[in-house]
Amino acid sequence: MKFKRKKLLFWLFVSFLVVLIVVLNWGMNHPRQINLQASSSSSPNIKSPQLEAINILLLGIPGSGFNGALLTDSIMLLHLDFTQKKVTAISFPRDLWVQIPHSNQQSKLNALYALSNNQKKSFPQTTSYQLIQEKIEEISNLKIDYVVIFDLTGFSKLVDALGGINIWLDQEMFDPNLVNPHNTSEMFELHPGWNYLDGATAIKFVRTRYAPSGDFYRMNNQHLILKALWEKVNQLSHVWNLMSWLKIYESLANHYITNLNFNTLWEIFNLFKDLKEEQIKFLSITNRPPDNLLISASRTETQDNATSTVYLLLPKAGFENYQEIQTYLQNNL
Repeated sequence: MKFKRKKLLFWLFVSFLVVLIVVLNWGMNHPRQINLQASSSSSPNIKSPQLEAINILLLGIPGSGFNGALLTDSIMLLHLDFTQKKVTAISFPRDLWVQIPHSNQQSKLNALYALSNNQKKSFPQTTSYQLIQEKIEEISNLKIDYVVIFDLTGFSKLVDALGGINIWLDQEMFDPNLVNPHNTSEMFELHPGWNYLDGATAIKFVRTRYAPSGDFYRMNNQHLILKALWEKVNQLSHVWNLMSWLKIYESLANHYITNLNFNTLWEIFNLFKDLKEEQIKFLSITNRPPDNLLISASRTETQDNATSTVYLLLPKAGFENYQEIQTYLQNNL
């Protein structure tokens, strides 16, 4: 009798798991039919006919194990236009010299996130991004609705979870500084044409600056990566099941922070998943055509009795004068 009872309980438990998996799978494929409550009451209602656009700040940091772990070397603002159904990705240079909000101090733009988390060294416990959010809003004159921060490990895992991505290059990419740690004679090199990138290779691709244009070269590569990721996600969205979603979720655990809840993310994805290439625009704030909004400069700093020259960028209109940048963005959004 006791054996039969255990057997019955076992099969009841198995049945419960089967039903749970079926329900979850149905829910992931029919999110509009279930009541997924938003985790933040302050989130904009993207279904509202009055809401014309939202802005998402994407920040990429090296993360633990890399030099400058909390420096935001990737700074990109996504402007999602609901009325025209188009997306504009705006890259800001990490070397832009700025006034630190609520302070009489100055620094490079990419240091603001680290300064917000001065007493915290471990990501993703570094949850404060107020300084860089305020500064990007000031520079662009665009209100930021959401912030997403990834580290390099999370980015690598995302690429691998998606099965890798494909990048088209018009010219050869070569960087002798990004060597293979297992084979120091192997330099980072990609040939013109289509290149398949796994997670480890994608990290090198977004980090390399070995080109005359330096960081602007990296900003352009980040645009190529974003486009490739979007295309891959859009392809897989038609065949994803519950296990695929779980794999993506598990791959990103402890490697990102965001105030973007699942409900809003899913709604955004459904609204923009069928975008064509001509509906996606990439802009960069640079010191060269077509914008010519910045100028190169330098600053001498002394630390521990050692003097060094720091490269930086300033608005052409003058330090902390962002009017030309705002006009440029307004004309191109």
